Amino acid sequence: MKMKKIMSIFVAALLILTFNSVSLAAILGTSSTPSAGAVVSDVLVLRPLGFAGTILGGAAFVVSLPVTLATHKVDRAERLLVQEPYDYTFERPLGQM
Repeated sequence: MKMKKIMSIFVAALLILTFNSVSLAAILGTSSTPSAGAVVSDVLVLRPLGFAGTILGGAAFVVSLPVTLATHKVDRAERLLVQEPYDYTFERPLGQM
């Protein structure tokens, strides 16, 4: 219980500090150089979530494969469930949302 409380406080503090330091331009992707807050939030929050999304999307793709094969939608399912999360996590420039 104590560990849960500590993690909750840590995550809340991280989010508050991150969003206070990230400019609106960096969030919208209109800034050519991302702020330090945008890079920190990207590395600590968004990339791990994107990695988890890539793993879960891959699992969902495998589970949905019999249906997508029957409906000839394998390419679309692969793009939506695997490729887009992969690109968001590993191909996107650091700090650009």
